[in-house]
Amino acid sequence: ILSVLFLVFLSNKTFAVSTTGEASVYKITMTYLQLCETGSTTASCLNPLTVGSGDSGLINIADTSAGVAAASYGDFSKVAFGKSYSHYQVTMKRAVTIKGSVSDGTNTCYTVSNSGDISKNVVGSETSSDEAEITAYMAMTISGLGDEINSISAGDGTGTAQAAGTVDDDDEYFQYRGAFTKKIILEPGKIPTLKLAFGTSSALAYEGSDGGCEAAIGQSQGLYGGKPDVTATVSY
Repeated sequence: ILSVLFLVFLSNKTFAVSTTGEASVYKITMTYLQLCETGSTTASCLNPLTVGSGDSGLINIADTSAGVAAASYGDFSKVAFGKSYSHYQVTMKRAVTIKGSVSDGTNTCYTVSNSGDISKNVVGSETSSDEAEITAYMAMTISGLGDEINSISAGDGTGTAQAAGTVDDDDEYFQYRGAFTKKIILEPGKIPTLKLAFGTSSALAYEGSDGGCEAAIGQSQGLYGGKPDVTATVSY
């Protein structure tokens, strides 16, 4: 059976925002994992094969050393031999549990309180002692975010998906697509291992130009979960 390991992978990929910062706590929840046949792109998952479903529970990838598995998710026993898969599509909750700070070089904004509105960024604090573990939402609710991501209304494969690159402000879930480092082809006696790695170095994001920590409806200002950074490595 092909196993899936979720690892920490530090990178700087994120949305175009004013500032980003690393999270000391970063808990994500996966709800659906699919393999996409060869011919797929980051915008489209062809003939998706479901290999993981159900709430994974919160996975804190920020307190795991690079290269150490944080969780396993998925059952590959139904993958047919000989078929080729070039991409994956993972569905996750937009709500994340996060703790950290963002600095623009002059001011630092710390996580302090939960987001009470899925369509609104989170208010922070400029006092370090206020820093707390909070719930925030990933992704700014705009279009043009890159074709590998879009929001979806349900996390179990039955939801209505937005167009590639678009996140709707009332969708609780999003899909992320990426290419494997090499195609997955199952052969007798040659079962690969797939490792999905999530980045945390830019996990906390702040949008705004005044250097403060306020939030505004419409995602024009405040703290939020940055665009996920996912790397999929296949080894035999």
